[in-house]
Amino acid sequence: MAAHAAALIFGAFWLVATSAPSEPVRDCFTGIANPTRLQVVLGPLEVPDTNMPGCGAIDGLSPGGTLVFYLSQGPRPEGDRDTCYGFATDSLTGLTGVAQLREGRTNGSSLTAVEGDFTPAECRVSWFLRLFPVSSPPEGELISPLDAGSQQRWIVHRSMVPNRTPCGTTGFVACSDRFAVASITELAAP
Repeated sequence: MAAHAAALIFGAFWLVATSAPSEPVRDCFTGIANPTRLQVVLGPLEVPDTNMPGCGAIDGLSPGGTLVFYLSQGPRPEGDRDTCYGFATDSLTGLTGVAQLREGRTNGSSLTAVEGDFTPAECRVSWFLRLFPVSSPPEGELISPLDAGSQQRWIVHRSMVPNRTPCGTTGFVACSDRFAVASITELAAP
């Protein structure tokens, strides 16, 4: 009888806990328009956060390279309070061999995330990129991407994963790189 009562109490608790409404994700970023066009200059490679090998400049990304993000912010999604209200990447220039760009899954303090297909490979390779500050702003505080560089550390993290291993005759394997961001500049609307 006690076990049955405990199960009913746990079930009621679980129902209430999992049916609680989600909160809107929080504001983290300031200083840029919506929509916006941001030029991101890549700095040096950072120590990798995984055991995967580096990708080299196979997709055009290398220290000193430049990416231009065309970003917009849609309706505020629901989520948890640890997730920042980021921007969708509408288009991205500065890449080689990456096609079918689509919105990636942002998490934590990402300003934007994008994914696509790396096409020169002999088999399908999924390509992922995130732009984010190293330190998430404390709740209630906002940071500007335009302060990236000497005032604030930002990262571009790119990874590529084949849909099977090895990938074709080249033996392409998963790879990943983290670039320090040298600077972010807001460009005039096209």
